Amino acid sequence: MKLSRELSLFSVTMIGVGAMIGAGIFVLTGIAAGVAGPAILIAFLLNGIVAFFTASAYAELGGSIPEAGGGYLWVKESLPQPSGFLSGWMSWMAHSVACSLYAIGFGAYFGEVLVEFKFDLLLPPVILKKILAVLVVIVFTSINYRGAKETGKAGNVVTVLKIMILLLFVLMGSKIIISEPQRFTNFFPFFSKGFIGILTAMGLTYIAFEGYEIIAQSGEEVKNPAKNVPKAIFLSLLIVVPIYIFVAFVALGVVNPGAMTPWAFLAAKKEVAMVEAARNISVWGSAVLLIGGLLSTISALNATIYSSSRVSFAMGRDHNLPPVFSRVHAKFKTPSGSLFVSSILIILMLLLLPIEDVASSADIMFLFLFIFVNVALIHIRRKKPQLLKGYKSPLFPLFPLIGIITQGVLIIVMFAYSPRSFFISLLWIGMGLSIYYGYAKHWEKKEVGPKILVEEKELAHRDFRIVLGIEHKQEVQPLMNLAVVIAKEKDGEIFVTHVIPLPPQTPLTAGKRFIEERREFLKVADDLGEKSKVPVSFNIRVARQVYHGLLDSVHENKGNVLILGSGEITARRRVLGSILDPIIQEAPCDVGILKIQGDGKIKRVLVPTAGGPNAKLALEWGSWIAKQNRGQLTLLSIALDEDRRKKAEGCLRETRNAILYDSQIVIEKVVCARDIVSAVLEESQNHDLILIGASKEGLWKRVRFGTIPEKLARRSPVSVLVVRKFEGGILSWIRRFLAG
Repeated sequence: MKLSRELSLFSVTMIGVGAMIGAGIFVLTGIAAGVAGPAILIAFLLNGIVAFFTASAYAELGGSIPEAGGGYLWVKESLPQPSGFLSGWMSWMAHSVACSLYAIGFGAYFGEVLVEFKFDLLLPPVILKKILAVLVVIVFTSINYRGAKETGKAGNVVTVLKIMILLLFVLMGSKIIISEPQRFTNFFPFFSKGFIGILTAMGLTYIAFEGYEIIAQSGEEVKNPAKNVPKAIFLSLLIVVPIYIFVAFVALGVVNPGAMTPWAFLAAKKEVAMVEAARNISVWGSAVLLIGGLLSTISALNATIYSSSRVSFAMGRDHNLPPVFSRVHAKFKTPSGSLFVSSILIILMLLLLPIEDVASSADIMFLFLFIFVNVALIHIRRKKPQLLKGYKSPLFPLFPLIGIITQGVLIIVMFAYSPRSFFISLLWIGMGLSIYYGYAKHWEKKEVGPKILVEEKELAHRDFRIVLGIEHKQEVQPLMNLAVVIAKEKDGEIFVTHVIPLPPQTPLTAGKRFIEERREFLKVADDLGEKSKVPVSFNIRVARQVYHGLLDSVHENKGNVLILGSGEITARRRVLGSILDPIIQEAPCDVGILKIQGDGKIKRVLVPTAGGPNAKLALEWGSWIAKQNRGQLTLLSIALDEDRRKKAEGCLRETRNAILYDSQIVIEKVVCARDIVSAVLEESQNHDLILIGASKEGLWKRVRFGTIPEKLARRSPVSVLVVRKFEGGILSWIRRFLAG
């Protein structure tokens, strides 16, 4: 069920601003000043710049794919599992932890209000702070139950009021600093904590700039999201960054710390440091700032309750979390189940963790999440550009790459600052992996995964098994020819599978009407196997995504090799792209993808090599094909110029020495050429097949220019077979994550 679209540009901008101002100024300014000194001004400025790069990715993805869940959905759409699940899991935890931080801040400020106005405290301050924090979470969870419009209205009022209070604080404080020039000594030595202090303050306060993540979470409820989501993201940063810098400037300049440095004084006051600064502005300054602090923490808390419930709702809707998370209130159309569970998680964390660890844990989780999202943008731009419309991140992929690098640095800095928080974050990730493999993977597959409609002939149960994915009838003969060659060499069997894709709104049982026409060309594969004396079995299955069905066949049948055709070359489905990309990345076995040209008969094979495991696999398969078809193989290495000929010869020797083959059928050749693709195409004129390993080119080059196998598959007049060697679970996942 979809959520209602009720949020205007102003409302969604205020949601982001409310979240950002609440963290950076009222709760964390004092703590951050303690680790950076006066250079906290530089830390806030640099954080704004760093945030801009990732905010650009959120603006592009949020405007194009505006659904509850935000970064979780984008990562799940583009990266191999469990990346998608982990991104949602970390996002839920990060927003929940941030919310508990704001609730603790509210409790501290409310306690100060009681002291300021001479109320008797019936409980110790520490206990009172926790009780007030729990109560405010309950109140704003109730407000969120009533709908996005009510949530937005409450947040708008609170956010506008606190901006006015902060502007008053800045104006009055600046007047004092300018009129008393001796106060400028409060800013020296400016770099008292060094560059590491600036980085630590950046890591600690990066949570203050995560409002764009909350804006993206609200995409499903925003009016005209393609325009309003990007605008809201950049407007919120434009509003907030100057406020951070000026407020920190005033806080350092107006305090009278006595024997202490101003930044040490603010650090000692922690979350109420701003109140102490305001006391030096006027007799009523602290009271006004206390009200501002209450409003700030309330609006930030409101925004993060909202966002934490949306991402867990999206995970529940995808069957990654139990059904309670996907419940939508019948009257208010809000995610009632996820709101309830998220509020319980928030309350538990605010009761159990001290404020520094709360802030650090949230920062680390957000940094991990933002790295995932930046990588997701690169993948989606490269594989599914048709999904992206409206705003485009400039100088692609420079912005997401800068985001990935800077956030990685800040994660290392936060580990040094708070190892306990880092290990809490790792523990949460470990819990997430346990839930994914113990629950989510099973239920996601059960609810939306592939289902077998027809299964004929039992497996021969040989030790080596080739899974053959057939999509079109014309693919049967050439794909079977290749599979038979490998099966004979390895004394294996062939399992043929055909997947019928069905949209989400269509029951999986509806695939039965396609069975007879599809069964016919699978029988052709069976006949070819009998003629070649190779055991063949097959099935037909339905799935929401073709690649889910194919991968499921590999897992169920314990395939050692997966072979499939490249399909039609169209604007929507690129060779080695779209459906094929996740398969070549995620299959837990060797993979071969064949682009078929001509009649499919192969005697002369060309194997270009640049070294590496994929090139060795290509030579191995190529030698089998040439031997069984009584043909010939050319092993080709290309040097960009004469100076690099020795390196090219070395690549050729490395590939040749790793594989045993009949030297009588192999020709070795090194040529010099400035354009690798053109050189391979020229050499292929006297061949029937180009057999090449999947690309290991760098990320930047792959994104900007495409890969050599993709270019060959598009331009070659002969068949092209691209192979990828499976390198084991962990290394394979890393390569898949980086689109290797």
